[in-house]
Amino acid sequence: MKEAIRGISCIVSVLLVFAIFSTLTRVDGALRKPTYAVGDKWVYVLSGSLAGLPGFNTSQGTFHLGLVGFVYVNVIGSATVQANNTSVSAVRVDSRATGFLNGTFSVPRAGSGQISGSFTTTSTEFWEAQAYLPIESLGTTSYHADVTLGITTPLVFDLRVNATTSFSSIPQFELDVGQNASAAFTAHAELNSTFTAFFQTMTSQNVTDLASTWHRDVLSRENVTVEAGTFSAYKLNQTLGSFPGIPSGLSGGGNETAYFSNDVGFYVKRVAYENGTPGAEMRLRSYSYGAGPATGISTTQILLFIVLPIAVVVLVAVLLWRRRKDRIQGQASPPAPSATEGQELGGNDRAR
Repeated sequence: MKEAIRGISCIVSVLLVFAIFSTLTRVDGALRKPTYAVGDKWVYVLSGSLAGLPGFNTSQGTFHLGLVGFVYVNVIGSATVQANNTSVSAVRVDSRATGFLNGTFSVPRAGSGQISGSFTTTSTEFWEAQAYLPIESLGTTSYHADVTLGITTPLVFDLRVNATTSFSSIPQFELDVGQNASAAFTAHAELNSTFTAFFQTMTSQNVTDLASTWHRDVLSRENVTVEAGTFSAYKLNQTLGSFPGIPSGLSGGGNETAYFSNDVGFYVKRVAYENGTPGAEMRLRSYSYGAGPATGISTTQILLFIVLPIAVVVLVAVLLWRRRKDRIQGQASPPAPSATEGQELGGNDRAR
């Protein structure tokens, strides 16, 4: 029994040391490159506004649209992409955003009206496997709404984007506070849009080649509270790429403030800016990343709050059971005769 108690004590000690060590090793001072796997996913609350649509100029009308909804980001798995006649290892990530529209629409010489409806965006991106920068993207954005301007008419906007990006070099992912990274890139984008309003349909095709520089600054490390909880995250100022819910033709050329959490493996919050003005925001609602369960419960937390208490309870139960067993055995055994009683009994026998 003593050997069993010592064994349980050793197990509890090992679990405690491992939990403390795991907690300490997670407290590091830099961005950690995630390792993505099939099934990793993140859900965000989306809010934003639009002041225009690709292929639609202000002479045709102006928009002021607010949108709210959800964004779903899912890791599909590893892939191989052809870039510059070279096979590149990548990760395929599918995103989908859905929600509602509400705002105003103005037409020259016709006045302004109200807009209400819904939107859906879907995209498939391939991220290169070193810094997870998108090198190929296929996306579709659809807005379906009713415009009330004297009469109510349907408004339909569809945008299809096919884009590829080539980087001169892949920047370092592991950055600490105060550090930055840059990479020159060239992008080729094909945009096809269809816009229907007031019983008129307009189509637009646009091919764009862009040479620019992607940049990321790590500004600070701070706690960020969102719908999914409070997380330790790195505050980043970086070049804005695609942003779910916002047509790709609008998101290019801006920047964003993003909060990246090593524990989440992705962003807990993103704020997109267009010409210095906030245009859209994403806040983490739930997630499932790595081997641990969903919504931020790590293996270390399971060890500390579930496995370790169970092991302690088992150890205490064994000790109490051992003590009770010894007490019962002590009560059941007859007391040993004293030396005086033995002599008296022997003397009486001799007298007889």
